[in-house]
Amino acid sequence: MSTTKTISILFYKGKGTIFEKLIRWWTKSPYCHTEFLRSDGSCHSNDRLTQLSRIARFELASDDWARRDIELPCEIVDRVEQRQLAKIGTHYDWKGIVFSQFFPFGWHAPDKWFCSKSNADDLLYAYKLMARTKNPLFTPFLEMLKPLAYYPPHELSPHDLFQLMPANL
Repeated sequence: MSTTKTISILFYKGKGTIFEKLIRWWTKSPYCHTEFLRSDGSCHSNDRLTQLSRIARFELASDDWARRDIELPCEIVDRVEQRQLAKIGTHYDWKGIVFSQFFPFGWHAPDKWFCSKSNADDLLYAYKLMARTKNPLFTPFLEMLKPLAYYPPHELSPHDLFQLMPANL
């Protein structure tokens, strides 16, 4: 029985909408959207079109997505994925997009999400869960996620999150 599960953060680089093209232009990045690929194969994020937080299964055209795989302890992945259920149906954080992404004031709505904020929040939650236990078995996982601990999730664009993620081995 495995003691770890693999999740991935997916980065959208497909054609995109006008709004997504604006994100790419502003962040000088090919990425405009992120998804948290859960251990069960479904994705969690704010839907690119409805902007509501959801868990869904959909076809991932490999040319349209870059991915960063992360292996974490099973109990940590289970807790993160359980926590994601509470985000379902929450609205888009326009305040965060405008006042954390376009204007660097750091203002955001703590109970609303945009894609990279939500995905970074999930990874930071995993980091904090492991750090609190002081279990030495978690040390390699903490080191892998440590770069994320220096940034508030609402300040991370899809490009920023991609840069902070460990490269696939």
